Amino acid sequence: MITSKKFTPFLLLVAFSLVFIIEWYTPIHSDDYRYSLLGLSFESHLHHYMTWSGRVVADLVSSLILTTNSRFFYACITGLVVVAFCYLIVKTPSRSFRLHKNDVLLFPLIFLSYWISNPNLGQTTFWIVGSANYLWTNLFAAAWIWGMYRICVENITVTKWYMVALSLFAGCSTESIGPFIVALAALAVAYDAWFHKTVILSKLLYLCASIAGALVLIFSPGNFIRASGETHQVWYQKPLTERIAYHLTERFFSHQALIWIGWVVLVLLGILAFVCIKRNVTLNRVKTVMMWLMVCVGIGTSLIMFASPTYPDRVMNGTFMFILFAIAFLASNLLDTRQRVANRGVAAIVLILVGVFIWSYTLMLTAYKRVWQQDQVRLQIIAHEIAGQQRIFTIPDFHFSKLQNSGGHFGFFHDPLVYGEYFGAENIDKVKVGFDYSVLATGNKQILNDAVTAWFNADGDIMLVSDAPLEGTVEISSASKRYILPVAQFKQATINQAYWYYHSVPDKTIKAIALVP
Repeated sequence: MITSKKFTPFLLLVAFSLVFIIEWYTPIHSDDYRYSLLGLSFESHLHHYMTWSGRVVADLVSSLILTTNSRFFYACITGLVVVAFCYLIVKTPSRSFRLHKNDVLLFPLIFLSYWISNPNLGQTTFWIVGSANYLWTNLFAAAWIWGMYRICVENITVTKWYMVALSLFAGCSTESIGPFIVALAALAVAYDAWFHKTVILSKLLYLCASIAGALVLIFSPGNFIRASGETHQVWYQKPLTERIAYHLTERFFSHQALIWIGWVVLVLLGILAFVCIKRNVTLNRVKTVMMWLMVCVGIGTSLIMFASPTYPDRVMNGTFMFILFAIAFLASNLLDTRQRVANRGVAAIVLILVGVFIWSYTLMLTAYKRVWQQDQVRLQIIAHEIAGQQRIFTIPDFHFSKLQNSGGHFGFFHDPLVYGEYFGAENIDKVKVGFDYSVLATGNKQILNDAVTAWFNADGDIMLVSDAPLEGTVEISSASKRYILPVAQFKQATINQAYWYYHSVPDKTIKAIALVP
């Protein structure tokens, strides 16, 4: 096993760089435009709180990041937050930020699990508003868990004011996590009262701060306004038993399946622990208890969602965080034994994850590069239409190529009025095209006639853009072959007054295109 602590900073830099690159190719999208328009004024955020959302922390983080309007800053901050989140989980079992030789295996174990098993990586990480809601809030919760675990194990009674702030932020994180931060704080107070016959005022203060945060989150007037909508009322009008039954039978297990790789990693570590115990190896009791506590809390954050009429995949990121904590506690427990079977077993799991990660990352990098190029096409369309004094027009929807799973891409939500306001138009709607049109930004251009222009690239992608519907055939010449394809075989879409036609050929050496009537 690699034991040099000097290697850990290199791993952190690699992880940061990998996240940075994907975020670099991630255009702002969806609600990013809305929160960019929201700005930082107190009045706008108060109105948002009173009419829409109680997630004060997430909403402020979203607006703060988006006000920079910097692609470099977006990529930097996303990379830093992912690395900080994973590192906090890694360092919680040791209760210290000092480098340890176990980190060489623990950090890649957590980082790779975070990437590969994430329930919705695109919407929880590579989306500014989504990351503010499901990554930043988890970061505050993870920092709180690190601090509270250290306080409880080391019996620290002095009030840590950073923990007061973290208690408030973690309590005001998300509806699934906030109540359990309160529950864990209450558990710490109750443990002292039951076993030590005392109440530590600092822990009581952390509990009160977490309760305050949760109350701000849950009892937001905006939440009640949203809940009064017709769709939500249909859910709330159902008997409680029916809602619980539906949640347990239709949503709970399907959402657990989203993080099945995380569960598999935990089970494999459990098998290693069983082998060690059979060899009379003693595991740390506190870490074992914490592992089970994190599993129980993780399941609880999913069970509590019976109260919600909607359960988006991205909400599982809260549950997933606690499973990652469970993995960290169990893996750390195993590595602390210094047993060869434990070290090699954890290393083997990491190597398996590395193999899956390479495949996953390659697919994601290719897809996000193409999406960034598609966004350049969208921006060109917007600029062209606004220059032509058009107030209402359409842009193509994003199209992702194959990913490890459907959670790899960001969301496709689109509010035409918000997009219009952001770009200075009235209404910008989207059209689903069903193909990758990035060739319009990067391909070779060839004018076929006064009304038709062709684009093609080295990947075999071909697009024709025409002022009128096309008929006939398209002749494609490459270095070694000629293709004759009917226009009817091309995928088609209409964007404003332009007619788009897309096809791909296996030959990567396209030289010229001709339109045959």
